[in-house]
Amino acid sequence: MRNTLLLTLTLSGLLFACQDNKKEIKETETVKVEKVDNTEQIERIFGEFKTLYSELLEFKDESDFKKYGFGQGGQYHKWLTKVKDLKENPDSKLLLQKGVVAGELEQLGLAYASSKGKETEVTKSFNKLFSDAISSKPIEKVETASGNSNYDKLKSEYELFGKWKISNTTVKLSYPYEIYKKGNEYIGVIPRDKFKTEILEKSGNKYSVKGNKYGEYYMISSTKEMTLFDKDGELASYGYKATKE
Repeated sequence: MRNTLLLTLTLSGLLFACQDNKKEIKETETVKVEKVDNTEQIERIFGEFKTLYSELLEFKDESDFKKYGFGQGGQYHKWLTKVKDLKENPDSKLLLQKGVVAGELEQLGLAYASSKGKETEVTKSFNKLFSDAISSKPIEKVETASGNSNYDKLKSEYELFGKWKISNTTVKLSYPYEIYKKGNEYIGVIPRDKFKTEILEKSGNKYSVKGNKYGEYYMISSTKEMTLFDKDGELASYGYKATKE
């Protein structure tokens, strides 16, 4: 009898212990979240953006547009409706990974309607922003043997020359910008969202972006103060400013 009672208590203790162990395991379980590749969605929504942008550039100089703009019932009101639909599309937030937003395209269209198709500081700023985004060819992220990205590899092989925050007060845009050097080589880097680089050709305090169709370059003083230019002159008049960090 005493042995039977002892066996019963022992089995009960083991049962409770197993239940406690199961409870502990269950409480410590973590949910694994799979990384989603949304490249196809990004390209699709960006394709819509580029199509609407091209259409705007085609009709902004038309006499009917200059006269009626996006007036209700006019032939260009449909374009404005499409842009607003793009803004409301949940996937439009993916445009941020290309450095643009749908609302900026709407603002550009309204700016052209207001100026009767003429270029203004606002339209030039938006056009530069969109053109850079469309012509940009981000470097594909390739994992090295150590697991580091191209950005990490660049930082390990090159010396940091300087860091800045480039902003545009006209379109309320800002992004980090860094320059790395190795010997006489200089590479400009935008490490936000997509890893983008540009080769810089140094001549005194002038750092020209190699192959840039706008003739963009940076003037950097001995104290690392940066001023932005293109072939038409300083970009401060378009709202661009570089702040040293």
